[in-house]
Amino acid sequence: MGGNKLNNETFLEFALEILSKEYAGESKRELVTNIKDILGTRKIVLAESFYQIILMLKLDIDSVCEILFKEHKVVVLNLVQESDNKLKDFLTPFIYDSSIIASSACIENTRFSRLLKGEFVKLYPSEVYGIAKSFNLMPHQLFHYFYGQGERPLIGV
Repeated sequence: MGGNKLNNETFLEFALEILSKEYAGESKRELVTNIKDILGTRKIVLAESFYQIILMLKLDIDSVCEILFKEHKVVVLNLVQESDNKLKDFLTPFIYDSSIIASSACIENTRFSRLLKGEFVKLYPSEVYGIAKSFNLMPHQLFHYFYGQGERPLIGV
């Protein structure tokens, strides 16, 4: 599960390849400098940095996620169940065990628990992608919600 983190070098290569096709000269140099500043010296890309760079390059978040996280094995949660127990069916989306959510989103359970407790506050882009996909959302919905001015996505509707 932990192998899905996007490292800075890989993401920088991806961004530079796009820059080479779309930009030239001073505007390209300026964008490269800005991207390197946003990424900083970390080895792993943070979700907020990923979001800023994707917006800066005017790319489609969903498409980029599908390219970069194609090996991510997300399991969509079955949030709407139907059985003879209507109370259980109604409450199921609200009482999912966090370990089930972590597993379906391909996030290490210990890390996910620490994120929920606020011990860790920075998500990785693959984690935002995994959570979105496990709840049957488009990745841009969660990225915009977490890091932009996006609406809180409705789940299971």
